[in-house]
Parts: sequence; structure tokens; C-alpha cells
Amino acid sequence: MSPPLLSLQSIVKSFPGTLALDHVDFICQHGEIHGLVGENGAGKSTLMKILAGIHRPDHGKIFLNGLEQHFQNHSDARKSGIGVVYQELSLLPEISVAENISMGIWPRKRCGIIDRKAMIRRANTALQEVGIDVEAHVLVKSLPMPLRQMVEIAKVLTQKPKVIVFDEPTSALSKDEVDRLFTIICDLKSKGNGIIFISHRLEEVLHLADRITVMKDGQKVLTEQVSSFDKNRLISLMVGRDVSKIFPEKSNSSDRTHLIFEYHARLQFSGKHVHFSVAHGEVLGIGGLQGQGQLEMLQSIFGLGGCEDLTILVHGRETELRNPVQAIRAGIALVPDNRGEEGIFPALSARDNLTASTLKRRQQYGFIRKRDEKNAIERITQQLSLKLTSTSQTAESLSGGNMQKLVLGKWLLAEPQVMVMLEPTKGVDVAVKQQIYQLMRELASCGVAVIVYTSDLIELIGVSDRVLVMNHGCITAELSGEELTEENIMQAAVSSDDILETEV
Repeated sequence: MSPPLLSLQSIVKSFPGTLALDHVDFICQHGEIHGLVGENGAGKSTLMKILAGIHRPDHGKIFLNGLEQHFQNHSDARKSGIGVVYQELSLLPEISVAENISMGIWPRKRCGIIDRKAMIRRANTALQEVGIDVEAHVLVKSLPMPLRQMVEIAKVLTQKPKVIVFDEPTSALSKDEVDRLFTIICDLKSKGNGIIFISHRLEEVLHLADRITVMKDGQKVLTEQVSSFDKNRLISLMVGRDVSKIFPEKSNSSDRTHLIFEYHARLQFSGKHVHFSVAHGEVLGIGGLQGQGQLEMLQSIFGLGGCEDLTILVHGRETELRNPVQAIRAGIALVPDNRGEEGIFPALSARDNLTASTLKRRQQYGFIRKRDEKNAIERITQQLSLKLTSTSQTAESLSGGNMQKLVLGKWLLAEPQVMVMLEPTKGVDVAVKQQIYQLMRELASCGVAVIVYTSDLIELIGVSDRVLVMNHGCITAELSGEELTEENIMQAAVSSDDILETEV
């Protein structure tokens, strides 16, 4: 009997104060899609970083096709046939798509210099393979996040790996792009590649995987055929408790006569005027198909441009917003959709990230009041169940869920009056989602104007008291109560003639 394509045996890994992996076994066969699920901090990312040569195990063995491997670094793993599509993209934004795709495997002429024409040809072939129309010479920073994700996938496939890890690969993709990715994954499976698919979108795992491994607290809970799972069983195994009621109760006390926030502007995206308001006690959802002006509108609330003739009122007082500094002074917070690049300072400590928006408030005669700072950090860490080995731990070393809590904690310490949240649960597990949903409701009940954009319709309906649907930079519907259904949202999202011109 031939050995499995990949076998991880009794892997142990510790970090200061934390046992990240406790004798974990994992097998991926030739031509198998193996789903890997668990809460943030369950050990999935650490296990895959060991496979990728980023971390070295304290104990345990790695086998490829029955041969033991000893990866000293990421380059060793890549040369041995391990490819990883990371959740937090590894692309360098300041260089071209072609240069990113050939990074580390440069095509060279006989004289040793880089063959630029060959590099462009390689990039064009890779981009065609993943089905995107992008010029190979453009800088990565000029691309929207979904296209960057597809470039990342193209880069990994160029390396011709035997085992490919997809870590939350769909979090930034539209439905069409997700369908294209699934076609690519199934094609790789048919060619005998081993696929490890990590996602908090459990429906995707159940749809794609042949087998699923569940991890919790650094240990493997079990591995079984996908037919033995449904979504509820997966969630129960992951979190160890019933989460059937994932969304908190909605408010019955929102008062439309007590407006906390009002927005009036003409969006550059469409040239159309948009106006809406948020009342005390309510969570306002923004929906519609991706790329319909939602992000531009909501980012303008934080002083990031994208509109003209902007008028914003907070508690009835007009506020001037030309940049984020003015927005922060006005009590406005923004949780961005790309936390790794825009929400945190990756190389700084958790402590410095949490206090980044409130430094001036904690100064006295030019010095930080350390006791005040320490008490505030302890309070917010406890409130958000933020898992840290210490407050000096760097942000980039945290799991996706704890990174998102870091972003939220930073703004909670600033005590905002308006909280704008863009895809706030992207790439986090179901338990962290529950915490974020509960936090939204608590903020709204305390008088904070909560505005949420999410491309997940079930989530949008579950968290929102009202939903404004956008299409081509216009608000085409306002839905609440029994009208707030997936069908009504989609109908308004694709409507071409119904534009709401009234105050909402």
C-alpha cells in the first residue's frame, strides 16, 4: 500500500506561556481535499506554518510520499512541494504582479540576470490559469483586494506544489470569484494534488471537502468523512457548546425621533446624492452586491474621501471631516475590511495597538500615565476575551480573530459615538462572530451609532434593525421587520430603476 501524500505525526509546538499544538496527527492523501476547521487559536495556523517551514516543531515528524522531511525554512518547504495561500496576503504591494509571482523563483538568462520577458510570460500564464484579466506589469497596490487574492493564488500555483494549503482563500472574493476558485481546486484534486482547505465558512468546507479534521485548543478532536458532518455538528465540535442562537435579540426600543448620526453627500462613485440616518438603539446594515459604492460611502464617514458636498451630523451637530484625524476627534471609528494592512500596526505590540487612538488622552505633561494605560488595557482585554501571552506580544503573531479583537479594542478605548464596521467578521470563527454581534448590540443600546457593511446576507439580516441596499452608488431600498429577507435584499440589489430619494 502506497504511503499518503502528506503525513504529520505527533506534532508539538510551544510558545512562551502557550502550548499551541499538543501531539497533532494529520494526513492528506493524493487527490484529496481535506478540510481543516476550528476556532481562532485552535492551532490550525500554527500547524500549517510548521508544514510551510515558518516554524519548526518541538517534537514530531513530517513525511511527504513516505519520506521524512526536515524543513529549516519556508524555502525548503516550497522546494519540497508545499504551497500556501495565506489569509493575510504575502504579496509585496510596491512591486508588479509579475515580480510577485516570480518572487524567489526568478527566471534568468545565461548571464545570470533576470529574464524580464520570461517573467511576464510566466505571470500571464499564471493569471490566465486562475481566470483573471490583470496586466502583469501593474503594481499590486493598484489592485482591489479580490484581485490581489487571485494573484496570490496564481503565485502559489506557479510553484507547482504537491500539497496546497488554502487558508481562508474566499474571505475577499465575490461569488463568481469563489466559483472560479472552487473550479481550480477541483481541477488540482483531479491531477492528484493534496488540498488542505481552511475556512470559517463552514458551508464551503462541507461543499468541497472529502474529509474534515476538527481542531480545538491545540489538539485534533477528530477526522471523519464529510458525509458524517453537518454545520451544527461541526460548530458543536469546534466550540464545545451550542451556538444555534448566534445572533442576539434585536432592539425594540430604537427611537427614530432621536437621531445620533446623519449623512448627506454626493458620491463620486455614481454622482448621486445619498442621505441616511441612524437612530438611538439601532444597528444600521448596508447591503447590496459587492462594489456598488458601499465602501466608498462608509469610508467617507472616516474622512477618507470618495464623496463631495459632504455633511455629517453627530447628535445634531455638524462635523467637518477632511481626514481621519478629524473623524477621530469627532468620535467616529472605522473597523476596516482589511485589518492586516489598515486596522493594525503588525510589528507593534498589542499594548501599542490598543492605545494607538487614545495616546493624547492618557498623557500628562508629555508623559503617558502608565497606571491609567495598564488599567484600560486590562479592562478591554477582559471585555473582549483577547488571548495574549503578554501585552508585549506583536500584533502580527496573533490569530485572525484576536487581530480583529485588537482593532475593536483600540476603538472601544476611544469611546466612539459612531462605529463604522466593514466586513467585521471576515476570517474569524463562529465564537468570535458571536462576540462581535453581541458587541454591536451593546454599543447600539449605549447610544453609539453602529453602521455595518457585510456581504454575508444571513449576517446582514441577523445583526441589523434596518438595511439600506445599494446599487450603482444609490440606495434602492430600506428594509426592516418582516420585509428584511434575502429575497428582498437581492431584488433591490439588482434593481436598475428603483432609487430611494427620500430620507432614510
